[in-house]
Amino acid sequence: MFLISFVTQKNIIEVQKNIFFLFRFVLWLIIVIGPGAYGWEYYITPYQERAFMDLHQTLKPTGLIGHGYGIIGSLFIMIGVLSYSLRKRIKFMKNWGKLRNWLTFHIFLCTSGPALVVWHTTFKFNGIVAISFWSMVIVVLSGILGRYVYNRIPKTEDGHFRTVKFIESDQLNLRTQINQLVKLNEQQESLLGLQTMALRFKSPWFALGTAIKFDISGVLNWRRDQKVLQGVSINSGDKSGLLKLLKSYRWRTRQVFLIEPLQKIFTYWHIFHIPLATIMFIILAVHVAVAIVFGFTWIF
Repeated sequence: MFLISFVTQKNIIEVQKNIFFLFRFVLWLIIVIGPGAYGWEYYITPYQERAFMDLHQTLKPTGLIGHGYGIIGSLFIMIGVLSYSLRKRIKFMKNWGKLRNWLTFHIFLCTSGPALVVWHTTFKFNGIVAISFWSMVIVVLSGILGRYVYNRIPKTEDGHFRTVKFIESDQLNLRTQINQLVKLNEQQESLLGLQTMALRFKSPWFALGTAIKFDISGVLNWRRDQKVLQGVSINSGDKSGLLKLLKSYRWRTRQVFLIEPLQKIFTYWHIFHIPLATIMFIILAVHVAVAIVFGFTWIF
């Protein structure tokens, strides 16, 4: 009875997570794509002809809506960066929710914010602001890379990196669970990726390439697993659990030899990402100051 209750509660939590993810994704799409859907005709019109359109007074960079895109987008970026940075570094904020949730909030604002800034520019990039814009683009792209690498390094609830010893212990536990469910021969173990792997990389960038290769090939693993397990005596309920265990075991196997080079890449990423973000904010501050001096204060 307790087991049924636990499984039901776990399923409810998973459903809630999926609903929240869907809501967040739809909201992100509205913020990112909505302005383009509203002013599509204006944005595809040549620059010299836009001044004669009805939407020009509202969607131009100094217009009510266009200016708003820039201000709201900039606020999104600043809030996203500052909130996540403070949560990581300020001691009294350590109990303010899980770090991974703050990272999700950071990514949401720091991807939707730049999109609003792009709509604010109406795709005209010139002067010193262009430096800030392209810095922003590079920061966003590097952020995507950083997120990819960060996701492939095992962490504690507080965001601290796990050790190889922890991964190997977890991997051993997964293997024990697999052995309790099914007995596999050597060929089946090889096909299912259960054999020990020992890889060394000349460069951490080779490790990154290997991680990407694993992710691409991983899309095909499900069909392969199904085919290999066809000849194995196991009921459908246990089979579903076994497939999840196999996926987790292979994930841990990769982490054993990828964790150290990916940590190096993450260190390099910080050295590149943070200074560039700083440059972006400095030029953004100059842009805002100049706009205020010349009287472009939006609705204030």
